[in-house]
Amino acid sequence: MKSKQILEKDKTRRKLYKLNKQSSGWLTELEFMQDEQKFLEHLLSSHFLDLSTEKYYDAARKLINKLKEVENIGNSTFDTIQTHNKHLATLIESLQLKGKKEFKKEHKQIEKDFDTYVLKFKYCKKKIFKIIKDIMKVQKQKLLIKE
Repeated sequence: MKSKQILEKDKTRRKLYKLNKQSSGWLTELEFMQDEQKFLEHLLSSHFLDLSTEKYYDAARKLINKLKEVENIGNSTFDTIQTHNKHLATLIESLQLKGKKEFKKEHKQIEKDFDTYVLKFKYCKKKIFKIIKDIMKVQKQKLLIKE
């Protein structure tokens, strides 16, 4: 009987460690994406004059707003995952089996929120790269004409 309880606790601990590894991976990825966010903001600010032209102004304004919105979602997701990880650490230490089902449900919801954030961020990044690429093409063409 005791060996069955020990096996059950060991199995639970392994599952909790697996969830911890996954959520720690999310945090690492979010930290990297925050660095990317800063790069994208710098990229936009370095092309400010070109983005201010009539041709790009509306699209650039929408992209900047979307980038800020995505940044807020990312910060919120980061905080949620950190709190989740702390709760997970408490569960691993105490091996409480109460609330395990609710915790798994919460973990799945966080996973969905994280995936949604990643998709929104990648969409925003793709749009920014496209508009900057167009600007750089025009600049390169102007340089070639001058030579």
